[in-house]
Amino acid sequence: MKYFTTILFVLAFLVAAQAQGVRRLLLFAGDTTNADLKLQRQWLQSDSAGVVKRDIWIAVFADARTFRRMYDYHDVAREEFTLVLMRKDGTEQFRSEKPVPLNVLFEMIDNPPALPVEVGSTKRTNQN
Repeated sequence: MKYFTTILFVLAFLVAAQAQGVRRLLLFAGDTTNADLKLQRQWLQSDSAGVVKRDIWIAVFADARTFRRMYDYHDVAREEFTLVLMRKDGTEQFRSEKPVPLNVLFEMIDNPPALPVEVGSTKRTNQN
């Protein structure tokens, strides 16, 4: 039953984030005492208005056994800190094994690098 509940939570998380068109910031660590995880969370809390302004939905996964499928899906080491920033379309935009200062994170969101355009293509993609 515990696993069923976990699977339902993960599915609800993915569906809700996709439906709302939000960016997902996924924070992974071996447990909640991880120093890098604590630092990243502290930085995020220090500018919660900036997080809200950029439509960032934060999820913390600090139990590799319970959230094993999320760790596997995102190819994350179970004991180390990893930050994964997902675009609104659900694709991965950025990944780091170290905490990322908010000015750097917000700059990536506010001014994303352009994706390479195929030769002959006139379509422009929106990465936000």
